[in-house]
Amino acid sequence: MPGTDGAQGELTGTEPLAEVARQATAHAGLSIVVYHQGGAETALLTPGQPVIVGRAEPADLRVPDRKLSREHARFTLLENRVLVEDLGSRNGTWLSGRRVERVALDIGGEVLLGEVLARVHGLGAGGPRTAGEESFRHQLDDEEARARHLRRGFALLAVRAPDGDAPGDWIGCVRERLRPVDQLSAFGPDRLLVLLPEVDAASALGLARAVASPLGVAGGTPRVGLAVYPGAASTVEELIDRALRSLERTSAREPVVQASDAWSDSSAPEVGSAIVAGAAMRGLLATAARVAGARIPVILLGETGTGKEVLARYIHEQGPRRERRMVRVNCGAIPSQLIESTLFGHEKGAFTGAQQQHRGVFEEADKGSVFLDEIGELPLAAQVALLRVLETGSFCRVGGTREIAVDVRVIAATHRDLEAMVAQGQFRDDLYYRLSTMVLELPPLRERMEEVEPLARRFLSLANEANGRQVRGLSPEALALFKAHSWPGNVRELKNALERAVVVATGELITAEDLPARVRATRAPDALPPRAQRPPEDVARREDSPGAEAELKAQVKDYESQLLEKTLRSANWNRTEAARQLGMPVRTLSYRMKVLGLKKREA
Repeated sequence: MPGTDGAQGELTGTEPLAEVARQATAHAGLSIVVYHQGGAETALLTPGQPVIVGRAEPADLRVPDRKLSREHARFTLLENRVLVEDLGSRNGTWLSGRRVERVALDIGGEVLLGEVLARVHGLGAGGPRTAGEESFRHQLDDEEARARHLRRGFALLAVRAPDGDAPGDWIGCVRERLRPVDQLSAFGPDRLLVLLPEVDAASALGLARAVASPLGVAGGTPRVGLAVYPGAASTVEELIDRALRSLERTSAREPVVQASDAWSDSSAPEVGSAIVAGAAMRGLLATAARVAGARIPVILLGETGTGKEVLARYIHEQGPRRERRMVRVNCGAIPSQLIESTLFGHEKGAFTGAQQQHRGVFEEADKGSVFLDEIGELPLAAQVALLRVLETGSFCRVGGTREIAVDVRVIAATHRDLEAMVAQGQFRDDLYYRLSTMVLELPPLRERMEEVEPLARRFLSLANEANGRQVRGLSPEALALFKAHSWPGNVRELKNALERAVVVATGELITAEDLPARVRATRAPDALPPRAQRPPEDVARREDSPGAEAELKAQVKDYESQLLEKTLRSANWNRTEAARQLGMPVRTLSYRMKVLGLKKREA
């Protein structure tokens, strides 16, 4: 990773970004961070010292990306803003999908230099910047996309204020213990969410422990829940949920709790995980109950956050293995060199660091079930080993020769198109055919809108209990917004939105003002295209008529297609900008474009 050699406004050393951030705390002003395929480059901005970003000399900040010009853009500090000037670059400088020659950016502002993202960060005594809710969420989405693309880690802290009266500004004390590149956002009057970019699990835990140290001689101790990507979660909504759940488990004796990584015992039902079965789910649950008693593998397909793990647990608990363990594995969170050791264990001395024998997931789950989440991320070598277990019921630990027999029911899940991966050679066809004896597809929440209100009531109760609140319900306006929102993050997004609303609510009912910005921004029903509208009494009158459900789904799909295409056109088909306008991750937008067949029409 790049770093600084101390030169004014120029970074040419090899120190990590985290070290650059720590050194920068002594400087007042702003910095720019440029993210690229190989990592990130950072430059401090000082008055009278413009920084030129480009691919090669004579640029001050050099970024190894072929889409950049040698001298692409100049960044100049003007009081508390940064002037960005394009220097006649070939691929341009872009802001919100629009090519620009000059633009002034505030702290947190960002531009694309060709296809490279440059962002302005605040530095100085104030430490990390406190971002607004929607800005913070966009930063989380961007960091997840970047970490996934570059195969790097980041983390999220959920921080609760000390019990009692802490001296001074507790948020200010938290800021002082973080790096300037970290981002904070209020999550109610006594809680913060903190984004830690470019950290591994060990560094994130160190920062969490620093935050959870006493605030002065007479001060209390903040409590911190920590979730690290991708070990604890593979999506932003899941990461938020895991951090908040970890915060709930903290205590005075254990002020920092980290969400478990890679694999965990999933036999104990998660609080509030019982299934709410609307019309779109009843047939699916009936099928799941019928296959629960069999030993055949099952694949669960669905977008992230639709409840695949909840359905997997339902299948496990409805079958004869209910008294045994169900072990969950996030296949995308395990380094490729450790995946076989994680699944099948290893013998002492099997590799460097293997100081003792280790039992793997399949041994731990013997006579029970293994839930292989994100199986589409499983490396090809591990796919071979998994196929052998499915066919023979036995395996050898890494470094061993003794065959170990197990009796395990395999339930797999993915949001990816496995058939397409098979065609592209990314997933073994023999493993796919072995697993796909039974395929169950979970519809997204936008196709299960009758579940929104009962789910909201359940999550409201859970959020009250977790946060010591007594919010009675949702106002009619808030409920209407919940029912109109498309929920790109599905059930997990709904759960997180409800918990945030409970924390910030000041009255007995959750109002529209208490909801996340992306939910408040939902278009009113009278703004929908005519085909997407239907009076409530018409729905009641026709819900039992032949083809009514199919017709309604077609109308929803048609509206979604119109909305996405209109937004993409307004953003000049820039997916990052369109996703920002729609309030959804870029990955979700790309997936929906594929499903709906949306492509830019050639002139």
